[in-house]
Amino acid sequence: MTIGKFSSQQVLTEILKAAMGLCGYALKWIHADKISSEKKLVLDDSFPPDKAVDFILLLKVALDTLDKAPLEDHHLASSTKQAVAIVMNFSTIEPQAIRDVWLPKGHMWKHVDTIFGLFKDIVYHVVDTFSDDNNLPSVIADTYQAELTPLMLVLVRLVSEHPDVREHLFYKVYPKDAIDFAVLPENRPGMAAKLVRLMRSPDSGPFSVSTITGDLLLALLGNDIRQFILTVGYGNAAGYMVARHIEIPADIIEQVRESSSESGAVNPVTGRYWSQEDTNQELANMTDEEKEREAERLFVLFERLNKTGIIKTANPVCAAAESGRFEELDDCD
Repeated sequence: MTIGKFSSQQVLTEILKAAMGLCGYALKWIHADKISSEKKLVLDDSFPPDKAVDFILLLKVALDTLDKAPLEDHHLASSTKQAVAIVMNFSTIEPQAIRDVWLPKGHMWKHVDTIFGLFKDIVYHVVDTFSDDNNLPSVIADTYQAELTPLMLVLVRLVSEHPDVREHLFYKVYPKDAIDFAVLPENRPGMAAKLVRLMRSPDSGPFSVSTITGDLLLALLGNDIRQFILTVGYGNAAGYMVARHIEIPADIIEQVRESSSESGAVNPVTGRYWSQEDTNQELANMTDEEKEREAERLFVLFERLNKTGIIKTANPVCAAAESGRFEELDDCD
């Protein structure tokens, strides 16, 4: 359908863009007492309950847009991007009228499943296409950050504010009896492994894809840090924990000492059964490029841990290089 020289999607995009601009002005006015000229609105500066109902029709239109707008070659349509930006301005829990829009009676998961479905499609495409690419962090930052981060922020809010939503989405990420501790978390089939791969990416800003992915996984696991580490492995979680200044639970460290000889126990560092650990065999199966990428990731990780004071130890990558255990490869190798 066209309207004059413009398609209906273009018209909808411009209308939503204007609505988003009005939201921004309204929020600045509502939160004027705590916003200085230097401070910008943040995620928590959403419409307060007594003001949100004045914009309830806009929330309905934005959520309906998300339900109806398909992805365009694994990217959000322009109208969808504007709709996501609008719904980020609303709490999902209060007042009751707003809650009922997010979770409509008789079709409670309609909007939740739509948002998760959009997110899942993009994640699968990104990880399956670029997971073996050295440039994965830059590909995400340049092309997908502006799409993935808002979707995840909305999902984190839904999961954090509604136990029912958390349980519903938990089983979409971790289907019942599907967590195989004989396999590394990042190598398991399904959505959970792809999120772990996104989380272990080296970018670590507060709103980077890797950090918000960690927020989502932690929220899905009930904000239980111990369960989070056991499920994704500390090696995968460490960068996120540094970015969010989360300390390692003391009982996790004790578990590493006590359970390494138990075949049925999970190694918190890798997220896999101790009995399945065979580092030498894993290294033998890795290509030189994979070894180099893993060394780079470990180097960055240990540098961050040392700087934040979480640990104080020699960087094993530097130590290995200084001891001559690393071999320089020619470009042709």
